[in-house]
Amino acid sequence: MERTETLLVADLFEADTTALASIVEKYGRLVYRLAIQITKNHEDANDVMQETFLKVHESIGTFRQESAFETWLYRIVVNQGLNLVKRRDRRREFSISNEAEFDIRCDLRVHNDYRDTPHAEVEKKELQRWVTQAVDSLPAKHRTVVILHEFEGLTHPRIAAILNCSEGTVRSRLHYARRKLREMLRPYVDGVNRPRKKERD
Repeated sequence: MERTETLLVADLFEADTTALASIVEKYGRLVYRLAIQITKNHEDANDVMQETFLKVHESIGTFRQESAFETWLYRIVVNQGLNLVKRRDRRREFSISNEAEFDIRCDLRVHNDYRDTPHAEVEKKELQRWVTQAVDSLPAKHRTVVILHEFEGLTHPRIAAILNCSEGTVRSRLHYARRKLREMLRPYVDGVNRPRKKERD
């Protein structure tokens, strides 16, 4: 029978050798998904994933259980991911997600009627590429808030707990990020809204 989160955490405190394996099985996909969106490539995401669970094992004694274990885990992933990106000072551009693996949420609504055009599917994929590239170009602290809120669907209070900052800071970073994204995506929106030329017979 699957152990609950509370039991898993308790077993980790007791140094149960099977508890960490159960944590990895339960949260592995979540950790990897978030790690690849922060680091933007698979090799780094795997490194962050390994470092995250190692940190969980080594630091479980510091978990005060005042917040949910998942929130504490998110914080570790974010810190490990941002530290890796800063440490290696990456300049190359990679996608935050692979379209075959992730369905980008377009809650960053820049164009609402593209689905009604004759080329809806093509335009949807093009929009996904533009959003991905735009998010990639944001500063790390703003990109992280967008990832947690728009892609992970987390609330402002929970993001504040994960990033150890105020809700006001979360809202401010999200506001800035959305404004920059609208600016970067405006050429795409203008291109979609521009009337199509009639084809000649």
